[in-house]
Amino acid sequence: MRSRPMNKSAGVLVILGLLLLPVGDQPARAEQGATTLAIGASVIGVIGTSAILYGLWRNRPSQQGKQEPGLFPGEFYVGGYLGASLVPSTDLQFNNGIFPGGGTVNTSKQRFEPAVVGGLKFGYFLKSIPYLGLEAETNYARNYVREQRVTLSRPVQGTTQAILPTDDWCTWTLALHIVGRYGFLPDREVPFGRLQPYVGLGPGLVMIYDEVDAAKNFAIDAMAGVRYMMLKNVAAFVEYKYSHQFDVELESHAILPVAANGVLGTLQRGTARFDYDSHRIVLGVAYHF
Repeated sequence: MRSRPMNKSAGVLVILGLLLLPVGDQPARAEQGATTLAIGASVIGVIGTSAILYGLWRNRPSQQGKQEPGLFPGEFYVGGYLGASLVPSTDLQFNNGIFPGGGTVNTSKQRFEPAVVGGLKFGYFLKSIPYLGLEAETNYARNYVREQRVTLSRPVQGTTQAILPTDDWCTWTLALHIVGRYGFLPDREVPFGRLQPYVGLGPGLVMIYDEVDAAKNFAIDAMAGVRYMMLKNVAAFVEYKYSHQFDVELESHAILPVAANGVLGTLQRGTARFDYDSHRIVLGVAYHF
């Protein structure tokens, strides 16, 4: 009976497809241009990921060793990981004239707490060039921002001190990497090599959700890692991931001026601009087809 493997594979594809769908709630105050950009990038990501998932299904274990393995002959893999998300402190620039006198106001560094990051990845290495491949991934992290006092670049309401209120920054990332690898310790079971260091580079689409707003931006996404094939089809891996976004904008971001005598001013909300970096160290396992 061959219906069971097919049904199981179809069920896996449905589950993985649902995991890649966008978050249900629409972000608050998202600009139309940013929304269109996110939709377009998501469509491209879904098409690319669907092709990888189709290749995984056509090259499932029950098909290995046959003359016609299906489209995309080569090595596929699917994996999951958990790790730590570290976001460096960053300056904020409020630039929509909400403060007296208009113009821009810069703050000193806003700090982020470390967080747990989790994600899924789907990859493919060419049969003709096994050193080269493509990888799509999605991951999610939630970095807590404690209430903190910052210094302003110019006086606001008679003070150069302000408070950034407590906040949560949830980051959802979609990325596509071109991956290069090399194999060490080859044997009969894993001819390419059990120990495989690799690097990857490509574009990412990152959505940042704070208390009341969201930002959608393209990012430069890079990774470096090493996997060890514990079994013919099962690997453990460790990775370092880096993502950088230029000129991110969050509307309606809160800031509270504080006078020298400790008296609080009026809570202000305005567009905050900043560069956003993310460093992530993860451990995971993957199944190779």
